[in-house]
Amino acid sequence: MAEPTPFILSQYGNLKNLEKYCRDMPKIELHAHINGSISPETLQQLVERKKKYKPHLAQFTIPKRKLDVIDDFFSIFKFVYQLTDDEESIGYITESVILDFKKDGVQYLELRTTPRSDKDGMTKESYVGIVTSVIQKFSYPEHGIIVKLILSIDRRNTLEEAMETVNLAIKYKNKGVVGVDLCGDPKEGHIDNVKPAFIEAKKHGLKITLHFGEIKANIPEHASMLAISPDRLGHATHLDSESKDFISLKNIPIEICMTSNVLCNTVKNYYEHHIRDFLLTGHLCCICVSDI
Repeated sequence: MAEPTPFILSQYGNLKNLEKYCRDMPKIELHAHINGSISPETLQQLVERKKKYKPHLAQFTIPKRKLDVIDDFFSIFKFVYQLTDDEESIGYITESVILDFKKDGVQYLELRTTPRSDKDGMTKESYVGIVTSVIQKFSYPEHGIIVKLILSIDRRNTLEEAMETVNLAIKYKNKGVVGVDLCGDPKEGHIDNVKPAFIEAKKHGLKITLHFGEIKANIPEHASMLAISPDRLGHATHLDSESKDFISLKNIPIEICMTSNVLCNTVKNYYEHHIRDFLLTGHLCCICVSDI
């Protein structure tokens, strides 16, 4: 464990007191993927539940903390999805994730997830149904946390698949769905393939957030993405000057995921993180977790 700095010693006494202060501080979380926010303990419990029917899952190990490239992150999900391939598991992880955030002092939480189906009976709608039913169990102030849901469209989706997600978001608006997200491997797909779905979502009063500029290769898409008039942007790691000016002019809030960026190696370290640029200009940001 790192040695406490003079500032920490003078203000908090020790690292344990600083950690308690951070946990007790009321917080909001706006960029938390359900399947990416599962704790190591919950993952291991899922392995124990599944390995009788899927023995190969017993080989699952918690990934190392820092990845070599962002691609390694997406390969992990292929395994996680095998642990969460039925309605019971989806309900279990949703509640576990909410309780973990509550334990960390989060009072307003927006979870996000891509609706999935499975050959054993789970449909995209039943997936959304089980997630929203768990979310509705939590209320403020009774449970100390408000939970909402954003449905994600994968960049690899066809327009038909994207519209299916938007239609589910519209249908479940009165059960906690507040917006639609663009997510997935930034090296795959293109915004123009699914753009009409986001335009449709806005027509129905849903908010829009987009994973934006995660890698430099996404820069050519930026103008098309910003033309949607998103309400928030996730990451915004690599920006061209035109995008930077537009985001500043429209004051579009940024979901900053520092730990995720560093661990996925899209940012070299915390000292060189792009949050510095936004803070220096007073741009509206929210520090979030993403999949950590």
